[in-house]
Amino acid sequence: MPLSLAKTAKRQITAANPRLKFQQPRGSGHHTKPYFLPWKAARVLLRAMNKPKLDPSNQTALLRYKVINWIEERIADGFRLADTLREASSRPWPEDASGDYYAARTIEDWWYAHRQGGFAALCPKARSDAGSSRAIDEATGLRLIELVEKYPRMAVKVWWRLHKEQGESLPALSSVYRYLRRRGFDSKGLRRGRLESGPTKAFETARVNDLWMVDFSPGPKLRTATGALLATQLCVIIDDHSRLIAFCFYALRADTEAFLHALKEAVSRRGVPVKLYTDQGKPFVCEHARVTCANLGIRLLHARPYHAWSKGKVERIIRTIQDDFEAGLRIDSRAASSLEDLNRKLWTWTESAYHQRPHGSTKESPLARYQRAVGTLRQLPPDADLEALFFTRLDRTVRKDGTVLIDKELYEVPLHLRGLRVELRYDPFSKKRIDVWHEKRRVGAARLANRQLNSEIGGGISYER
Repeated sequence: MPLSLAKTAKRQITAANPRLKFQQPRGSGHHTKPYFLPWKAARVLLRAMNKPKLDPSNQTALLRYKVINWIEERIADGFRLADTLREASSRPWPEDASGDYYAARTIEDWWYAHRQGGFAALCPKARSDAGSSRAIDEATGLRLIELVEKYPRMAVKVWWRLHKEQGESLPALSSVYRYLRRRGFDSKGLRRGRLESGPTKAFETARVNDLWMVDFSPGPKLRTATGALLATQLCVIIDDHSRLIAFCFYALRADTEAFLHALKEAVSRRGVPVKLYTDQGKPFVCEHARVTCANLGIRLLHARPYHAWSKGKVERIIRTIQDDFEAGLRIDSRAASSLEDLNRKLWTWTESAYHQRPHGSTKESPLARYQRAVGTLRQLPPDADLEALFFTRLDRTVRKDGTVLIDKELYEVPLHLRGLRVELRYDPFSKKRIDVWHEKRRVGAARLANRQLNSEIGGGISYER
């Protein structure tokens, strides 16, 4: 690697990571150039440093929302607000080695802002240096922890080198060491039992809709009209207290679209839960899912990787569906002819069979246990726009022709917004409705641009001059 480029790389890396030390290669003498860096290592380091993170505004708002959740729980336990604020200021947020401390007055401002404006009031103003973070993103961090748990007795540098040789994109080794050390997954943490997981006590929430659990599982394969096999994925959301299935259905893919569809149906039918417990799957940890849960006032919780037993209740219900409902589909007279037919049969079985018979743990039917608390369930306000609560958000600058680009397609917005920065809120899976927001208020809707129609009604008049 050229000396000048190596110096530049070292300056940038050490500026972002003051604790990082560069060592001389083994066997090097005093005449070795002090800024020696292998080209491949420097390139990986710089790529990891410049890799963009999730929207920092939403990340900060979600952290503040977590603090608000914690304060609400403490107040519900009988603590005074002033004492709770002081206690919150004495602990790091998030609650790990990378957390920061905030003044009680700052946390109090968050508290009253959330009471007046909800989750949107927790979003900070945009910074001039937004997007310049060089930290390892969440998905890469989860991958590193996954590799540590997969190879607990293998040195980090060994599995890092082996996966790099296989073409996997991983951060620089020094960044990996630092990331794992901060989260207790370094060699010392592993020796202290960081990966050990003994049995936990059985639990049950005290009230209906205090806690929901969700999971995906491979479903039955359907034979299409052409003779091909169609794979399905079962998505199940259950209530922990009553064991009621809030909603379940079969989808073609276990993705964010399927999860949010199930959550929307569950909320509209069974009310809004206080907490939602999931695993570390991609549909559950993405920013769209986290912002949606925050808009609904749901606290999103994730199980540790490879700890499926922590959500054993939903796993057990999935097994019941497989052993009962899916087993019955093997009878020719009960076989499903399409995905719609399969979901119709599943919901019929859920309402007429599963919800009616006594559960082995509660000794009551899930429906009877749920109905006793119907009057106390948390519901959305009557004027709430449920569809808009599930929208994702995207920032765009309006072009001179009054259009914005979404997924390589042009959409028209009101012309008075030309040159302004707007926020688009929409369902990324259907794009049937796209709301345009500017300065925290809705100013119109975006629609797909029809270039041929625009040319016929005057859009190309400037070309006739």
